[in-house]
Amino acid sequence: MNNAHRTVWNDFMSATRSHFSTHMQGVEWSMNSTLAMLFRRWMVLAASMAVTLALALVLLFMMQPQYTASAIMQINTRSEQVTKMQDVVGSMALTDAAIRTEVDVLTSRKLAARVVKALNLQDELAGQKSFFGYVKSAVVMMVMPLDTPTEQDDEAKRRMAEAVSTFLRNLKVAQSPRSFTIRLQYTSPDPELAGQVMNTLMQEYLNNQLEEKFEATRRASSWIDQRLSQMQKQVQAADLVVQRYREANNLTSAKGVLLSEQQLSELNSQLILARTELAETQAKYNQARRLQQSGRGIESAAEVLNNVLISNLRQQETEVRREMAELSTRYGERHPRMITVRNQLGDLRRKIAEEVSKIQGSLENNVAVVQARVNTLQEQLDTLESKTNLGNDANIRLAELERQAEAERALYESFLGRSKELAQMDLAQSDARVISAAETPLGPSSPKKALVLAIALVLGAGIGLALIFLLEMLDAGFRTGAQVEQELDAPLLGLLGELPLEDDLPHYVVNKPTSAFTEGLRAVRTAMQFAHPDKPAQVLLVSSSIPEEGKSLFAISLAQLTAQSGAKVLLVDADMRRPSVASQLALKPKAGLAEVLVGQAKMKDVLVTLPGTKLQVLPSLPNSQFSQELLGSQNMHKLLDEWRKTYDMIVIDSPPVMAVSDAITLAGMADSMLFMVRWGSTPRALAANAIKLLRACHAPLTGTVMTRVDLARQLSYSPGEYGYYHGKYKGYYTE
Repeated sequence: MNNAHRTVWNDFMSATRSHFSTHMQGVEWSMNSTLAMLFRRWMVLAASMAVTLALALVLLFMMQPQYTASAIMQINTRSEQVTKMQDVVGSMALTDAAIRTEVDVLTSRKLAARVVKALNLQDELAGQKSFFGYVKSAVVMMVMPLDTPTEQDDEAKRRMAEAVSTFLRNLKVAQSPRSFTIRLQYTSPDPELAGQVMNTLMQEYLNNQLEEKFEATRRASSWIDQRLSQMQKQVQAADLVVQRYREANNLTSAKGVLLSEQQLSELNSQLILARTELAETQAKYNQARRLQQSGRGIESAAEVLNNVLISNLRQQETEVRREMAELSTRYGERHPRMITVRNQLGDLRRKIAEEVSKIQGSLENNVAVVQARVNTLQEQLDTLESKTNLGNDANIRLAELERQAEAERALYESFLGRSKELAQMDLAQSDARVISAAETPLGPSSPKKALVLAIALVLGAGIGLALIFLLEMLDAGFRTGAQVEQELDAPLLGLLGELPLEDDLPHYVVNKPTSAFTEGLRAVRTAMQFAHPDKPAQVLLVSSSIPEEGKSLFAISLAQLTAQSGAKVLLVDADMRRPSVASQLALKPKAGLAEVLVGQAKMKDVLVTLPGTKLQVLPSLPNSQFSQELLGSQNMHKLLDEWRKTYDMIVIDSPPVMAVSDAITLAGMADSMLFMVRWGSTPRALAANAIKLLRACHAPLTGTVMTRVDLARQLSYSPGEYGYYHGKYKGYYTE
């Protein structure tokens, strides 16, 4: 690396270290200011946390403990197949949609009503209402008193409906992800009742499954029994026709035909199978027609239930209905999203109806196809028989009668076997089982006291911090010297603490020359001397933005302090509108500055010399008329010229800058001007406007002084300023 590269590298590293150091100082200052803010307003944070904690305790005291009983059910993944009864009552399809359907069954009002009736919970659950529920019940009782048996029945139905609604609000059923289990929970103020309700619900659910299967089996068995009675008569009639034909034609056998035995046997077998299939297809079609004629529709037919597309459409319909229920609760019936979802539901129902119609048409088409096949086989058989040139028509007729009788017998035996299977009704199984029964809860599930208290503390802390930041934002006064210099763009010459009211404030610097206030005043005087190193300021103007800033006390104290050093000092009260120097020094003048300016009094008659010092005071009497004209008059300029020749320092206490324009007039005659800012009271914007006005008028502003500082509190705003050192080294002062 050459020298040029080394120089560039060193400059880069220096800049990097400087930037990092500045950044860390900013971070440290921000953390210190934040901690200081929390330190000075910790009572707000503590009060907020205490209030929220108290409210949480009251809420916990008012809330009734709730107990939750839990149970787990499993949807059976395999079933024991003893007979072919699943052809009539199929097992549940193991899909998410099927399991969600069972969740809907568990949360249905029908099943809830069974549990309520089984445990006789109508009165207990109907009484658990919200405030609006009680109001509604009271109105109904007043408007419609129960007088007649019909109204009493309506009241019983209403109470049952309310009990079911309360039951479903306390019930929670959810499918476990990636499993065939369903978790159930019931919450009640009574722990024993919670467990009892949970077990009763599962038992009623299993019983309901078995009852539905038994009902489906009973309907199928009834229909098959009716068909068997008809088929039995048809078989007997066919056998009788064959027997009578043989007797009439004296035929002992059906042999003697010219066709091949094997061909005729094959055609006969195919025809029998085709007729059997025709009978079964016709039976399915007739069952579908009966279901449709009964008003129930063919949706419960096995072909519809086993259709994959219809199952998917019904799954979509279930999801859309659940979404519609949620949107109805949230938005209402006329919301655009509600209308869209309702249209989706209508489209799904139309698609399901179309698929059901297609299945119905398919059944009818299957009957026609099988019938056509039977007809075709029959035509083939007739053709073959005609080609054999049989001379014995009786044999042909007999063979036909035997085939018909055999077909009737085969169909009858098929239905007879199915009837025997349906007779095994006690072998039906439910599609679910209980894995974990509910037990009596040992402890309440809500309210969660620790969680509520923790949330209350966190919420209280958040509210407290928000209030602290809000109070800080609303604090428009000056709290630190850095704020004064930054907002006013003027140097801060010193900070003067708040004096106790019981002391003799105008003579405080005389009575306590080594106090912190006096030392702060000396620091301000020293800063003024350094601000004018070539020519010390002889005429000093003291002002502020608004009254009550401590400017008069500062002017009196500074004049006394300077006079104690042996200098000849004149203190002039130029606030003719609200003079305060005379009242603070307990003087009772008969004339003042205004009277001297207009020639009504002489200067020597108005001046008051304080005992023991070279300080002379020129007071003022209240005179709000023509104060600005008097202060800006030629006589005022002449007086100042005379004072400059007589006194070492002239301290002028002027009115506030923003109140009247007298201070602006006096500023043009002074050598130096000090601007008073009261700690925590003077609005920043108002002080900034006053400084802006003074600079626009070319006032000789030397700097600012922060007065009436609460030194203890000021420490929490800026640990590195005067309050810190005053508290740490207060042994140097004598108060």
